[in-house]
Amino acid sequence: MSEMQTHEDRVLGIIPARIGSTRIPGKMLKDICGEPLIQRTYERSTGATSLDALIVATDSDDIESKAIEFGARVIRSVKDHKNGTERAAEATKFFSDFIPDIVVTIWGDEPLYPAFAIDKCVQMLKNNPDLDAVTAADRITDSKMIDVNSVVKIVTDINDQALYISRSVIPYNFTNQQVDYYHVIGAMAMRREFLFKYIEMEQTPLEKIESVEQLRILENGYKLGIVKGDFDNLGVNTPEEYVEVVKMYEARLAAGK
Repeated sequence: MSEMQTHEDRVLGIIPARIGSTRIPGKMLKDICGEPLIQRTYERSTGATSLDALIVATDSDDIESKAIEFGARVIRSVKDHKNGTERAAEATKFFSDFIPDIVVTIWGDEPLYPAFAIDKCVQMLKNNPDLDAVTAADRITDSKMIDVNSVVKIVTDINDQALYISRSVIPYNFTNQQVDYYHVIGAMAMRREFLFKYIEMEQTPLEKIESVEQLRILENGYKLGIVKGDFDNLGVNTPEEYVEVVKMYEARLAAGK
């Protein structure tokens, strides 16, 4: 495993933003209370104090133009990546300002969770040399989300390391106990060398079945740390979620948050 990171480590944040989306065409440019989704996510992410640089990685002329318009730095990428982590790895290769020790992939379609969730992922990775990657998980407070397959659930061991990640309901509450359910949200920090190791791995069987990119880490026997919190997050994965995210964003703007 890698040696423990130090306070001098450089951290690069990358927001992968592809134009293709089967359920919501042009999703990254959809309006969220007056600004496109990618801009809302970018502006929220700039609040993460752990990032030494933040860029957008996209395959789209339209996203690139919009990102440059609102002040983001853009690195172009090819269209055929299997997931956002692969797109982030390509962008890391072309980023030349510094060699990052840690790369944080930030999902472009999740504008709601606080920037400190990104910082917590980076800090956990720095503090735990045995971990290969760290992602964040939000407590599910709306029971309707538990059965929705666009909400990716996660279970951990007693040390907050991922045991399994699934679109199904996990854990199954067979004994009718009080259960705290968590779902993965879009910030995943990796050590640079592990990021490039990840993209060299073939897609794994469960990753293909569930369409969950973090499963490639677990199926190959690597350790994924989980930062749990009450982040009040919802991603834009379906038209229904888009409507709900707009409502949540409107409520936060009205509350001055």
